[in-house]
Amino acid sequence: MTIQEKKKLTLRLNKRLIDQAKVYAARHNLSVSELVETYFLNLVEPTSEEHTSLVQQLTGIIPESADVERMYGDYLVEKHGE
Repeated sequence: MTIQEKKKLTLRLNKRLIDQAKVYAARHNLSVSELVETYFLNLVEPTSEEHTSLVQQLTGIIPESADVERMYGDYLVEKHGE
């Protein structure tokens, strides 16, 4: 994002929601303003099904011929027992 002029916006929201947003922002090293700005950007500039770099990196790891249902079943048996 390029540096652009910032302007103040006053919002009236539920106090509990504001408190939760502040906690979320703090946990993610963001300001509430940055959260709102990101949300607005996603509304007005939606991505056309762009995948994150992590998804792109993971794509193709499991071969198309893999029996994923059997693999998942095996995983559950291993995790929880029979």
